[in-house]
Amino acid sequence: MPIRNLVILGPTATGKTSLSLKLSNFIKAEIINSDASLFYKELTIGTGKPSLDELNEVSHHLVNFLDPKQRYSLSEFIGEANKLIEIIKGKKKIPIIVGGSGQYLKALIENWDVSKIKPDYKLRTKLNNEVKEYGVDYLFNKLNKEFPENSKYIDAKNPRRVIRAFELGLMGKNVSRKKTPSKHKFFKVGLTMPREILYERIDARIKIMFENNWVGEVEGLIKKGLTKNLNSFSSIGYNEIYDHLVNDLDLEEAINLIKKRTRNLVRHQYNWFKLNDPDIKWFDSSKNDIDHIVNEILEEKIEYKI
Repeated sequence: MPIRNLVILGPTATGKTSLSLKLSNFIKAEIINSDASLFYKELTIGTGKPSLDELNEVSHHLVNFLDPKQRYSLSEFIGEANKLIEIIKGKKKIPIIVGGSGQYLKALIENWDVSKIKPDYKLRTKLNNEVKEYGVDYLFNKLNKEFPENSKYIDAKNPRRVIRAFELGLMGKNVSRKKTPSKHKFFKVGLTMPREILYERIDARIKIMFENNWVGEVEGLIKKGLTKNLNSFSSIGYNEIYDHLVNDLDLEEAINLIKKRTRNLVRHQYNWFKLNDPDIKWFDSSKNDIDHIVNEILEEKIEYKI
């Protein structure tokens, strides 16, 4: 059967954006972003967001569409992404879903039936205060003890996800991974590389982000009234730079925390999509240049080649 939906997945800093743009030169395509950090306007430097030129090179969706103070749920993403897939296919183009947010991507591919329970903001404030006083590890351990089913599939270092899992637990609900059959079939391409090389690339990228005035970007967001308990500020680095600017965290310590948190993210990304998964066509992007990877993909039976 011809391929009509493409997914490009893998850890941060492996070249997913570059591959999606290059591939779009050879097939009629539009790109759907599934990296939650790219949803928000004004969070640019630290999210590795594609440049304006890159965004204009091919139609992108679900990038720069949320105000940093807005909330956005997993169920909203699944609904919107599925609509976009249908719209793009209706134009006789290939949807290319690109991203590193494992939960969002997995939920879309497997068509999770996620909870649509409305948030309890009073409870969230209480749990946020616990995180501030005792740390996220305290709340995660509490979650694991009281609602172990809800601790299995979340990032233990992400306060927002831990709080939501706790909230669902108190309401008698699980963090759902229940699946319903999806009408979309996805051809999945994964980018990887040896961990040591990947960490070196990550460190180099973080260095460039600071040279590009990442601190100034966060300072500007704080002046606009943004605080670290917002969903947007759960993106790696924004919380740490906030603490540097507001709570006197040493800059070097903030940078080290960002590097550590990014390494943790890589481990979680590999948990969502395994290297031994036979349904994913993996490429080592440290050994294979983009042209080679594109040629390998184009050998598949893909619709709407240019």
